[in-house]
Amino acid sequence: MRDVARSRLSKCLAVLLTLTTLAACQKWTTVESPIASTVGKNDPGRVRVTTTDGRVMELDSPTVQGDSLTGSTAGEQVPMVAIAEIEKLEFRGSNVGLTVLSIAGAAAIVVAVVLATNAGKENP
Repeated sequence: MRDVARSRLSKCLAVLLTLTTLAACQKWTTVESPIASTVGKNDPGRVRVTTTDGRVMELDSPTVQGDSLTGSTAGEQVPMVAIAEIEKLEFRGSNVGLTVLSIAGAAAIVVAVVLATNAGKENP
């Protein structure tokens, strides 16, 4: 009975570690081109905006209306931000290097947990 509980615990731990390492697969990437055309072309699901006065906000479903950027946070519409007041605009993008390292690290953790779990068992 103790081996069954230990096996379940090790499997849960392996899954948890795998999921947490996969979170490293994305990063914020700064947009260098004109904001209005970039948001219009790419249709990002989420952006992070830093204004000239230092405010930082993340907007879901951002759109450009005239000379302003708008979106929502937690389902509520946020006030428009003038594009001229935006110091930095970032998109969530994939990071291939971190993805590969995360998958390799997760695989190593899973193998280590399985080996550790099986080390205490006797062979018939």
